[in-house]
Amino acid sequence: MLCRLIYIPGLDDECDPTDERVRMPLTEPISSSSESSEPVNISNFDVSHDDSSQPYQLTVKRGFLALLIMYACQTLVGLGFAYGVKLIPGGSDSAGTIDIQMIGMTSVLIGGTVVLVWVWTDIRRLGPSFLPQIGLQQCVVKTSQAAMLIILLLSATHFLAWIYRSVILPLVDQGGVIGGGSQMFAHIQETGSVPGMIGFLVLGLIVGPVMEEFIFRGYLQSALARRMPTWGAITITSLLFTAGHGPTILWPMYFVYSGAWGWIFMHTRSLKMSIAIHMLSNLFYAVVAVMGWKLLA
Repeated sequence: MLCRLIYIPGLDDECDPTDERVRMPLTEPISSSSESSEPVNISNFDVSHDDSSQPYQLTVKRGFLALLIMYACQTLVGLGFAYGVKLIPGGSDSAGTIDIQMIGMTSVLIGGTVVLVWVWTDIRRLGPSFLPQIGLQQCVVKTSQAAMLIILLLSATHFLAWIYRSVILPLVDQGGVIGGGSQMFAHIQETGSVPGMIGFLVLGLIVGPVMEEFIFRGYLQSALARRMPTWGAITITSLLFTAGHGPTILWPMYFVYSGAWGWIFMHTRSLKMSIAIHMLSNLFYAVVAVMGWKLLA
């Protein structure tokens, strides 16, 4: 056993090292450098307790922040276009009016693109551990089962929408009401604007569904589900989703759609599935509008 010599103040510096007062045995032997051939790698030890090294956890505050950013981007872009068009020669007619439908479509398209850029930078900044928190992960059910669920929900929601628009609304003298997207499409079709039609299809089939599912399902609903039951998170998210669409007479339809998309997101744990059903739903409306079928709003 090796011994450690400890200096005790008050003792003569030239005292005998063998004196029991300064000779204190160790309870464990100390290995000399010659007895250990493997160096100790100190860098492998975790000596940091800084909270910044911990993966970020999605919060309700960040969910509502994402929602605020989405609406702020669309509003600011819309105001910028509305005032900018007036300054451009020929941007408005002789009465000084501007094309509200085109301004609305353009602002949502560009604003949605800005939101998606923000989402991309947010994901890169927060790291890979953030991906599954917003549903960017592999589906927890088989792909065939997820596809079957999408088909069933798509059929059920559109059937309920048909019942509401074609059966219930005429009973209260509200037959023929169409949604904001259909109004926009009808206006673009009437003007014959090819760039406008291309922009509308890009918005309705790609930018719109991806942006809304990232914000409403990926950020907001996922954050709320950490604090409350699943049905509560889906309900609150669907109410906020519905409030962002019009006209108000069609809010029950939008609420049913959002509830179905929120359910399939929670059931599959995959944002790709909610994006897919949202895209297919918008595609169905686009086909109906192009073909001129008087079926749904």
